Amino acid sequence: MKNYNLNRLNKRAQFGTVKSVENLINGTTKQQFVPLFTVWCGEYTLTVNNTISLTGTTATTDELIVARHDERITTALLALLDGVTYRVAGISSDSELNSYDVVTLTKVNGHG
Repeated sequence: MKNYNLNRLNKRAQFGTVKSVENLINGTTKQQFVPLFTVWCGEYTLTVNNTISLTGTTATTDELIVARHDERITTALLALLDGVTYRVAGISSDSELNSYDVVTLTKVNGHG
């Protein structure tokens, strides 16, 4: 992933976790996104070979993004991108100097 054009990193993605917040009026709790850090990222599209290799799997990949290599990005986190909350489903890392990672994001439904 060395040859990604730097000016394509034109979006901001927040990575974080969720916490339970209590509604003071009725005592119910709901999950709320808590950002930990923000990175510049860009959209990534699959090649024909990658698309063929995913055919027939149960993976429901909703978004692929590219970000500079950052060891803080893990599959234990959630991501907020363009107002939509995603779960980090996978990371294709490249740990070389000035490298990029492809981060696979899966949309989080209303039930978590």
